[in-house]
Amino acid sequence: MSQFKEVVTVREGDADGNRMVVRLDTEQGRRIHAVGVPQDNNSRTGPTWAYLFENDGMTLIDAGATGSYQHLADGVAATGYQVRDIERVIITHGHQDHDGAAGQLAQQAGAEIWAHDIYARLLNYNPWDIQRNPSSPLQRAMHRVMIADRVSNAEEAARQSDGYADRQKRYVEVRRKFNVSRSLEADDRSGDLCFIHAPGHSPDEICVTLDGLVFTGDHVLPEITPHPTTKARFSPEIRKKVPEHYHCEDKIYGLETYLRSLRMIANLGNDVSVLPAHRLFSKGKFNFETTERAEDILQHHVVRLRRILHRMGTEPTSLERITRGVFERRKLIGGNLYMALSEIVAHIELLEDAGDLEVGDDMRLRTTGRENYRDVIAGLG
Repeated sequence: MSQFKEVVTVREGDADGNRMVVRLDTEQGRRIHAVGVPQDNNSRTGPTWAYLFENDGMTLIDAGATGSYQHLADGVAATGYQVRDIERVIITHGHQDHDGAAGQLAQQAGAEIWAHDIYARLLNYNPWDIQRNPSSPLQRAMHRVMIADRVSNAEEAARQSDGYADRQKRYVEVRRKFNVSRSLEADDRSGDLCFIHAPGHSPDEICVTLDGLVFTGDHVLPEITPHPTTKARFSPEIRKKVPEHYHCEDKIYGLETYLRSLRMIANLGNDVSVLPAHRLFSKGKFNFETTERAEDILQHHVVRLRRILHRMGTEPTSLERITRGVFERRKLIGGNLYMALSEIVAHIELLEDAGDLEVGDDMRLRTTGRENYRDVIAGLG
């Protein structure tokens, strides 16, 4: 909290910060308003925090979910501004709880949309279709586990998927109409803002630095650890539409990519404060973090890598058994099983690349007796 001279609650919200508006005055004399924009699906991450401030005109970072535009507009009005005052919205990454309302903001307020270059290239595609298209035998094994679970838990699976599928379909249809006015690259600047490409949770994730602060989107969050992507491969159709330097997908997807991006944010220095897209306020209290939180999240994944290797023991085992051994049963119900499986796959991919385990033709996992992942972590920078 050292970067803030004053923190004022402009409008109260609920215990998780929904509809809350907070004024943050920095030591440099800049005023930032944080608006807790509710999601429409009771997400455990809480509201999306959108940040409004002056930087060569009124700038907004993230806009909230599809269908949440009115909540955003009401929150902006509580700051003393109107949405028509906003000149640009900067999208931290292409997940529907961050850019879903950006199109309506652009239409209603005439605001420009700024986002990373790869975001603009992938607008016509469902980001989850790219991520869930199996790119390896290991990922195909993951999907077989998911299919078997849907069959054995059909009622729960249907309940979980119907609402999500409808929201995601609506989101993809809406964002295909977006016009990105400025495509950002790593180290681009605008006024006092500097943009950092930080892929791993999403290929297009950007963090934005300002006045000893860093807006981290979902890259660094208090209380919870953002979900890393598994490796991915673009389809031939997508490859035709993205520049060649994005054809090495391992540079923008996968756990190693995410850990490298975390270390990059941690290296900004422990005196840099984090303004996250979720959990700024939770359970009735503020969660002001510094970039030390990025290192904490990185070490969380180091512990998980070690735990996976130790749990495997000396006998060949399966992806499902490892997943059910690492995660509590209550965290594997319904749609949570996919998230747990994909997180374990992301870790196994890194361990396999490091030579610490092997995935056999029978899809059984075997340890090699090595722990080279430690050298991988040490080499992150």
